[in-house]
Amino acid sequence: MKIRFAFLLLMVGLIATVSSCSKRSLNALNPCTINGVVQNVPVNPQRALDLLIVIDDSPSMRDEQEKLQQQVPRLVNLLITGGAAEPEALEGGTFPAVESLHVGIITPDMGYSTVPMTDYVAGTGPDVDFNPTSACMRNGGVGLDGNMQTVGLRGTPLECSAITPPEGTQYLNYPETGFDETDLINDVRCVTGQDNGCGFEQQLEAILASDRAPGNAGFNREDALLAVILITDEDDCSTTDPRVFDVEFDPEWGNVLHANNPFQGPFTSMNELQFNLRCWEHSQALQGIQRYVEGIAALKADPSQVVFAAITGIPEDDALDRSNFGTDEERYATILAHPDMEEVPNPDNDGEQGQQLTPACDAGTAGVAFPARRIVETMEGLASSNTGVGTVVESICADDYAPALNAIVDRIAAALRQLCLPRPLNRNSSGLVGCEVREVQPEGVTCADAEARGREPVAVSVEDGREVCRVNQLPSNAGVPTGLGWFYDDFAETGTVDACSFNSKQQRVSFTENAAPVSGARIRFECLQAAPPADADIGWPCVEDSGCVTVDCAASSDPDACMAAALKERYDRDNLALVCDGASNTCQLTCQSDVECPGGFACFDPSDDGVDNPYCVNPTCSLN
Repeated sequence: MKIRFAFLLLMVGLIATVSSCSKRSLNALNPCTINGVVQNVPVNPQRALDLLIVIDDSPSMRDEQEKLQQQVPRLVNLLITGGAAEPEALEGGTFPAVESLHVGIITPDMGYSTVPMTDYVAGTGPDVDFNPTSACMRNGGVGLDGNMQTVGLRGTPLECSAITPPEGTQYLNYPETGFDETDLINDVRCVTGQDNGCGFEQQLEAILASDRAPGNAGFNREDALLAVILITDEDDCSTTDPRVFDVEFDPEWGNVLHANNPFQGPFTSMNELQFNLRCWEHSQALQGIQRYVEGIAALKADPSQVVFAAITGIPEDDALDRSNFGTDEERYATILAHPDMEEVPNPDNDGEQGQQLTPACDAGTAGVAFPARRIVETMEGLASSNTGVGTVVESICADDYAPALNAIVDRIAAALRQLCLPRPLNRNSSGLVGCEVREVQPEGVTCADAEARGREPVAVSVEDGREVCRVNQLPSNAGVPTGLGWFYDDFAETGTVDACSFNSKQQRVSFTENAAPVSGARIRFECLQAAPPADADIGWPCVEDSGCVTVDCAASSDPDACMAAALKERYDRDNLALVCDGASNTCQLTCQSDVECPGGFACFDPSDDGVDNPYCVNPTCSLN
């Protein structure tokens, strides 16, 4: 069965802590309104990586393919050694070495196929709907259809065949019995040499097609990280209507395409078809970007075990370096706003509108690359979707792809290190967070066996015949704890800032020495904790300096009066104040009786003796 590694943040409207809801019974009022928000967290104790390389197979890509092939030995070595030979080249230094590696190589050649398929007729003559190039007609019009390739070009031209795919499969495998690292490297360099593809590249659709292609079965493993690397000098042309790929004039109608084709032109002043501008001119017929934002995230049951990287058409401008931005989303927005990313037809020598768009970058003798707006927009959508998918975009016009591959390996390494969390959690007074880690044991191992690694000796459940153990949580309010188990880690000295460098906030689940997950185990991380509000309110984490006061009120000459006014506006009650509940380390509304609480809430005294500060709770809430 699939195990989803879930970080569950339940956003509970106006709710107190678990303990305050369960100490005594209160009269039922309005029901709790609970909205579930799921964030997934990467866990990969198997250190397995499935690497999908999407290589543009148009003839203009030979130089770029050769630059990639020059970096293949280094890429493979970094992955299977954890960067041990070049720790200084990686932002986060070394990482757990990949122990099992699949490499699948596909091209964006989808012929003239679309999703969903249409019944438009392709071919020559007046009775067809459109006539694509012969390269787009191969294999019944579906091209390579996302199928992984095992034959490529080594040299110009020298056909070669891969030797490391397991019997009956189309992906490369390491370690593979009888073959070594050099064999794998030679195979990757061979198969990334591809040409003669359909000139209308459907890069994004090919990624989704690779996952549904029956011939690729076995590549994408449930317990492995999936990394997709796209190398292309053209933007995506994944379409909903194959008539966009029409390139021939209808002999019956003169200098127009087939008369029943609604996608005419663009034409030059001499009525010549500018077929390289067809996707740009008829962008309304292309697939929506959201299809690929959702589809790429759905390649794994846990989206945060997906890394999507592209070496493509973006400007070579130091101002666009990732180090200049706080978030990926901000960087992608800046790339899209760059003047060189504007899609404008490039004039020819006579000043007429030419056959190509103005390039986003120029690699000199290696050629140019055109603005990859749809690809970057997909990255931007993934970065803003909060799914946890890792993204990287670098320029294909670079002289050397080593820096681009460093950035990609860094993102893969971040996912392989430990459990980076997408948002901070609030510790209670004991230094614990409201979360739980459970470990599904390898076959034949019991929780009693795992007690020596900080697991409770009695199983909490059994899944697929394997015992599930609760891992001890250790308090971490005073730094890294001693003992066996896991702890909430937001400490720079543990390497969390580097390991989780791609999060806007740096925090993770860490295991103490001798308590880490073992190979063959599966980890589930779950939280039942209200997401903190955006400003000081019920559930706001207590701040050491300002307690339960907003930033604005902290600067006021009378902070208490300022907060009372803010709370009156929110809850339509006079004389409201927030107090820090020490047990949960969260702010709560003080009260002396039920009438002082917002509608539907009741005044709760934790000690029943008036010693503790009573506060408002929703009595129908029980989160156990």
